[in-house]
Amino acid sequence: MGRIQNKLYRRMLSVSAAFMLLSSVGATGAHAEVNGDGTDVVNENYADRLSLKPLAPAFRVDTLLKWSPENDPDAELNRASIPLNKDRFKGAQVNPLANPKAGITSASITNWNHDEASSVGSNDFNVYAFDNWQLLDSYIYWAGTNEGIFAIPTPDIVDAAHRNGVPVYATLGFPWGRSADGVAEIEKFTRQEPDGSFPVADKMIEAAEYFGFDGYFFNQETYGVSKATAERMNEMMRYIKRNSQLNVSWYDAQDNSGAINYQDSINSKNDMYVKPAEDGVYAVDEFFLNYNWTTGKINTTVETMKGHNRNPFDAYAGFELQGNSYNTKINTDALLDGNKQPKVSIALYTPNSTMGLAKDPADFHEKEKTLWTGPQGDPSLADDSADWKGMARFVTDSSVIEEMPFTTNFNSGHGKQYFVNGKAASNLEWNNRSIQDLMPTWRWWIRHEGSRINVSYDFEKAYNGGNSLKFSGAKAGSVNDIMLYSTKLAITDSTKVRVVYQNPTGADVSLGVAYGEDYTQDKMKYYSLPESGDGWQTAVVDLGKDAGKTAYALSLKVSNAAEMDNESIYLGQLSVFDENAAILTKPKDTKILEKMLRNAFEAEARLSWADNENALYYEVYQKNADGVDTLLGVTPNNYFYTPNITRTVENAAADNMTTLKVVPVNRDYARGEAAELAFDWGMGTDATEVENNPTSPNVALHAKVTGVSAENAAEPAAKALDGTAMANSKWCAVNAKTGYMTIDIGEEKTIRRWRVEHAEYGGEAINMNTVDFELLYKNKKGEWVSAKRVTDNTKAVTDIVLDQPVTAREFKLQIYNSGTSPWGAIRIYEWQMFESAALTRTENMMMHFVSAENHAGANDKVTIERVKEGQTVRLYQSLGAKEALAEKKAEKDGAITFDHLDFGTADAGRIYYTVQTEDERESLRFSAPYLHEKVTGVIQQISELPDVNDLTLADKHIVNDCKVAYNKLHPKLRKTVTNYDRLAKAMERMQELKKQS
Repeated sequence: MGRIQNKLYRRMLSVSAAFMLLSSVGATGAHAEVNGDGTDVVNENYADRLSLKPLAPAFRVDTLLKWSPENDPDAELNRASIPLNKDRFKGAQVNPLANPKAGITSASITNWNHDEASSVGSNDFNVYAFDNWQLLDSYIYWAGTNEGIFAIPTPDIVDAAHRNGVPVYATLGFPWGRSADGVAEIEKFTRQEPDGSFPVADKMIEAAEYFGFDGYFFNQETYGVSKATAERMNEMMRYIKRNSQLNVSWYDAQDNSGAINYQDSINSKNDMYVKPAEDGVYAVDEFFLNYNWTTGKINTTVETMKGHNRNPFDAYAGFELQGNSYNTKINTDALLDGNKQPKVSIALYTPNSTMGLAKDPADFHEKEKTLWTGPQGDPSLADDSADWKGMARFVTDSSVIEEMPFTTNFNSGHGKQYFVNGKAASNLEWNNRSIQDLMPTWRWWIRHEGSRINVSYDFEKAYNGGNSLKFSGAKAGSVNDIMLYSTKLAITDSTKVRVVYQNPTGADVSLGVAYGEDYTQDKMKYYSLPESGDGWQTAVVDLGKDAGKTAYALSLKVSNAAEMDNESIYLGQLSVFDENAAILTKPKDTKILEKMLRNAFEAEARLSWADNENALYYEVYQKNADGVDTLLGVTPNNYFYTPNITRTVENAAADNMTTLKVVPVNRDYARGEAAELAFDWGMGTDATEVENNPTSPNVALHAKVTGVSAENAAEPAAKALDGTAMANSKWCAVNAKTGYMTIDIGEEKTIRRWRVEHAEYGGEAINMNTVDFELLYKNKKGEWVSAKRVTDNTKAVTDIVLDQPVTAREFKLQIYNSGTSPWGAIRIYEWQMFESAALTRTENMMMHFVSAENHAGANDKVTIERVKEGQTVRLYQSLGAKEALAEKKAEKDGAITFDHLDFGTADAGRIYYTVQTEDERESLRFSAPYLHEKVTGVIQQISELPDVNDLTLADKHIVNDCKVAYNKLHPKLRKTVTNYDRLAKAMERMQELKKQS
């Protein structure tokens, strides 16, 4: 956006030179390929049968116009399940400096890569699990895509936002700079029919209403647009407003004349977009100001908005946080009136930069607290005393909690494990923002006497989901009243509160309820909770004596006579209800829609079932042969994708079947009756090899950084040592052509293998890959000695065995040339080192790309599709065979066929194969099935029959021959004739022809 758009196109290889403007910080942002990526298909991996993982929709104008749910295989999975909660309210103001009229919009990079990230969550703890919705008025799904100009939000973030009453906008990005293709796309985009309609606008409305998001953020920064086109675009936005309930958000770039002319305000040059038409309809609901605003420009904005009878708080002053997050210096004084309150609203650009400051995904929430609440860590205390003020200083909180039942497990939408009723149901890392709970309104407003208690998310203990609330560190004689939720709940004589908690500290713990609108302590009532040990305990508090009152807030009060040293209090669930919800019956019409095996032990699948409007979520399990149920995932949707179906040699069923279970969960978190489905693996566990020789651990993982030449605040050197390149995790140093970082791995290790992941590996342009760099180690004399230098690199990954092993504790990565991009920066996503010289294994070809035919004699045949040039393919007669049956090296991309083989048996069986890329180890052995020789013969005979509509009576002999050959097969073998339907139709056709004759 504006000068920020220079930060956005870092992953584009080129539509024009103007598309290559990049950030000095190199963080992932939005970009748009107006011509797409060369195909109309969005989910290429699905189309190419590589994965069933759903991806978020993305379009250019042509593909949007052609789109329909019927031709979109991911459509049902990408629909939001939670409607926008429109019963949002503001409680009493807890910070006197905040302005209840002001709002915040956030343009956040939600997923690490829109075109590649799963749209329904994944097996990764490290995700932007934003949960400060109480301070937000709208959420911009800020993303770029190689598919075109439209980036549609993923349903998980829409569900989380909607649960909190926050609308979500898709990004509509026209790329920065001069581009004939860009202008042509805008002309197609704004095409108007003679009847006044806008075909693209109609399709935008259809897509938003189908997928369930709430509007569009227009980021138009392409040069060369005429005044007439700009006016037509303005009218197009009004058309959207007249014909839907969608909101339109607009970035301060294109002015009234169509020129790109950043104003940093709303004034006479760009006010067309906020000006009402004669019927009172205006184009833009929220106007995102460019970042160089001043007191004068803010005053002009206020005057202009009032002049058009618009609310000044529909203007949002941009805060650019991409490089340094809350370490960014922003002149917030320019926003304030004489009462020190903001005069306009606030627009945050990439506040997800807190992820770069966090040492791990749990610490991310601590960094978020600083950004949103402020350095004081208490929204009631946020003020102007520090450089960074915290958003709670500017705006007041909102809530949606005014109906019962209200239940929260404090689940932030990601975790190290997933817990069900206090027990780990899955040990996999996970994220799914669709099932994020309503989180505490205040992080953390604490009224205390004595020392202040510490409150945090704890990802080691949880009741339902991935985390609980942890209360710790209070000194002896302290009293802390932790204000948790703003509510508006009408208490009846049957209202109860269920609290699930652990309290091994001996402190007195009470549930607090505020019966006064201003949360004053004289209107607080406390209900003591019984003492608890280490395990989860459930207490039910009866509020019936306070029937007729309104509960305006819920709190937890902790009074501890002794110091809370090594023990903590944990809060796992809080539920306010009038009556228990009915237990749900098992889901109906359960289906496995598709399945795909990655090997004999791992599979993915898509499932569906009939929705139950009383279900909060559905939990999906696999039931293993050893009797253990493992959670595959949780969803509010009745369409479900999982990559987590697994088995082991020990827990596999003898019939190669795995039972899947779909369990409905009601709004009290009570589990209903399970529906069961049978998942057929179709092969034994001996069909693929098990890894018995894994690579050694990465000894640089989380090593101590002892020195660095330069680093961005939100992209420090430590990010190159965190074991992931996801979520833009990297060491980045702005404008640095050379530099270094040094590390201490804790003890001496002998290093044989060295791996570096460069910019392209993280999704950036190839010319940002590090060109010249060196690994050094410190010897016994304290001198830096070269272990290996790499020059003229263009690859995304450097993975090499050192010429000689080196033994040391301290190492140095020296950068001599950070890349050839004109937007120079050091960009290292991962620095890894290994004691073993074993390189990464080549990823094997999936089994459904390999076919084997068993013919009589030495005429057997194997075909492997999708082999890459230079790869070597080997065939083996068994899983344990020492010698290869055959071997070929691919001369080009495509299929490799082995002819004139002899499998050595007439019976059905399996042929094993491997693939090996240069500089990598041979892949694990996978296998392809082949049929009995007689079955192969019958299948071939049937395949040679004429098409059924071309058959004549003259063909009766060949049809009969096929029938005879089929009938000669053993009944068990007949079941394996894969094209029997063709023969059956041919026989039916012959009967028809005989009747006609």
